[in-house]
Amino acid sequence: MENNNGLQSLSQMDKADDFDIKDFIFRLIKSWPYILISLGLCLGLAVLYLQFAIPQYRINAKLLIEDDSKGGGFVGGTSMDINSILGTKSTVDNEVEVLKTRYLMERLVRDKKLNLTWFRKEQIADIELNTPPFELNVIRLADSIRTTDFNLKVIDSDKFSLTYEDPRTEETIQKTFHFNAPFYLDNYGKFLVESTKKTTEFDKNDYKLTITSVDGRVTSLQGALDISVTNKLASTIDIQLEYPLTAKGEDILSGYINEYIQQNIRDKSRIADSTIKFIDERILLVNAELNGIEGNIQQFMQGKGLANITEQSKLTLQSNTEYLKQLSDIENQIEVMNAIESFLSDKDNRRIVSGSLLENDATFSALINNYNNLNLERERLLLSFTPDNPYVTNMDNRISSVRDNILEYLKSTRNTLEVSKKEIERNTGRIKGDIRQIPEQERKFLDLSRQQQLKQELYLYLLQKREETAVANTSNIAGIRIIDPPKAEYLPFSPKKKLVLFAAFLLGLVIPVGRLYIYDLLNTKVQNRKDIEKRTQIPVIAEFTHNPTETDLIEFKSSRSALAEQFRALRTNLQFLMPKPSDKVILITSGMPGEGKSFTSLNLANIYAVSGKRVLLLEFDLRKPKLSKTYTGLNKVGISNYIVDQSLTLDDMINRVGNNETLFFGACGPIPPNPAELIMSDRVTQMMKEARERFDYIIIDAPPIGAVTDAQLLNEYADVTLHLVRAGYTPHDLIGLPEDMRREGKMKHMAIVLNDVSENAGGYYGYNYGYYHAEDNKKPWWKFGRK
Repeated sequence: MENNNGLQSLSQMDKADDFDIKDFIFRLIKSWPYILISLGLCLGLAVLYLQFAIPQYRINAKLLIEDDSKGGGFVGGTSMDINSILGTKSTVDNEVEVLKTRYLMERLVRDKKLNLTWFRKEQIADIELNTPPFELNVIRLADSIRTTDFNLKVIDSDKFSLTYEDPRTEETIQKTFHFNAPFYLDNYGKFLVESTKKTTEFDKNDYKLTITSVDGRVTSLQGALDISVTNKLASTIDIQLEYPLTAKGEDILSGYINEYIQQNIRDKSRIADSTIKFIDERILLVNAELNGIEGNIQQFMQGKGLANITEQSKLTLQSNTEYLKQLSDIENQIEVMNAIESFLSDKDNRRIVSGSLLENDATFSALINNYNNLNLERERLLLSFTPDNPYVTNMDNRISSVRDNILEYLKSTRNTLEVSKKEIERNTGRIKGDIRQIPEQERKFLDLSRQQQLKQELYLYLLQKREETAVANTSNIAGIRIIDPPKAEYLPFSPKKKLVLFAAFLLGLVIPVGRLYIYDLLNTKVQNRKDIEKRTQIPVIAEFTHNPTETDLIEFKSSRSALAEQFRALRTNLQFLMPKPSDKVILITSGMPGEGKSFTSLNLANIYAVSGKRVLLLEFDLRKPKLSKTYTGLNKVGISNYIVDQSLTLDDMINRVGNNETLFFGACGPIPPNPAELIMSDRVTQMMKEARERFDYIIIDAPPIGAVTDAQLLNEYADVTLHLVRAGYTPHDLIGLPEDMRREGKMKHMAIVLNDVSENAGGYYGYNYGYYHAEDNKKPWWKFGRK
């Protein structure tokens, strides 16, 4: 049996933790005024926000990157990208990283003075201006400054005033300066404001100038900038900037793109300049060698007295010319390869190398272009990082890897050329055997001529390459096209009117709903009948509302108030709990002090007395009596006197209350030191036996069962025990106390009375509240004027 009771108790606890959605909705509907107020406030604030919020626009642009770094041979009939072979990023990805660099934005902020922002002061919010009202020249700007607002006001055609707050002392400072005259501001720099007739004579507006550090403005603009590649199959880059002014945002984005293009052109020009310098060095060397050979020819001709080559050598020379040309081409390529290899062998050399020195070799050109691009990208990284930074170190490793690939490619190609050279030299040696038949003088002349021809062709080749590079440098373009210039969207992306209003409407609903839910979540006190029924099986037989009067005693004879009707309902319900004539004793207790047991005892006794029943009200709270304060002027003999003094009778202890012939009161008497022991006395049994014989109802006002055991001791004389629970006062956990006593059999015939219930708490009383107050002829405010 105990196990079953325990299971029922656990089930009751689980039920108490369940969320009652119906009750929640009911209470939410009764809170409709709060919902309307919340909706009105939230929607009103949303309208104010939309009215004065600064709109934010998106400025979009699109770039096309002409990828000229692709090259390579054919593998299996398919063209291969050398970048994919080497595992490097595509050109578009590299350019995206360049566009994201801080260096570009910093140059733009400094060039366009974007860290100086002008506003026109208004009553509600300051409005940013696209065109400055004054021409502000920054002569010198401090390296590190705090963001400060300067209020500028024109005084006359010659002077203006600046008002600002000192960042160190937080003191408001006002200074007057002259137009067209330099002035110095502590911690900010040196400035000059140029005036015009229009700004000084007719512009009477107040302006605000916000000076921000360059680093701060760069960080702000970079946060508003978004660079992405939306189409991986195309070499296009999408750029987006968020800014409150469409025209100014378009100017900023246009300047940013132009700065990027100009930097790209500068990088390409550096490559061309480095190539020209390399070719010039080779031209000087070849020219010196050519002059030496020509001098040897002159000396040979003069020494031998020769003026012309005999016709006998024409046929041999004609046969040898073709081999000489082939040999010359091979030696030219070997010479260039040796020079490039010598140049690249120096790992500390970071100069750019031209990929056009070896004609018709696309693989070499691709390798050199990749090498040059990596060197340029390393230089960009050094603008933001130190040489020992992991990004720079990684770039050095990539450059070294590409350099090794180039050197390996040069070695392999040179070996192939050496084989071809040896074959041509064998053919040349065969022809030399024929030339030996020619006179010695002519043979020496042919040898010198061959050397001259080789150097002369190399010299002309270098001159040609130099001219080609110079011409290409003068017509250098960035390889970047603006296919969609910066343009602001027609509608702002923030704030979105519909979204703001919807969010405000939702918030207006969430606030009262959340308030009610959080209140329920954090509430630990009993609020209504359902809170009790979830936690105990003891029936609730009555609900009392709050007593609006200052007196505890209710007038029952003529009153039709809610409280009077509720006590009548309690009297009726008690008839079902005490069906036998011998059921007369009602014990009233509670879980803790302050729950209204004395108030209930007093008025329950009066409601029975009004019906003509003889009622005895016993004040058995021998520790903190309260009823004696209501019934004053009675004799001082009480329950404690009766129990201690064997000579006292019941009549000596009880007193008739006023003119009421049926209501008698037994006061507590002097407070004893041992109340529990007195209650266990036989005199109490004798008193209760006599009282049952003489009275129709006996109401015992007992102490709280959660504090002392007096109520448990008196329970043996009671036919019904009323446990008082006060709404908004009694903790949920205390409901388990009478449930435990019921389950363990310590208290019998228990019932619960809910006291001080709110009118909006629901329950049986809440539904009938209008009926109880019908005598007041009161109507709700929304029904005024209706019949």
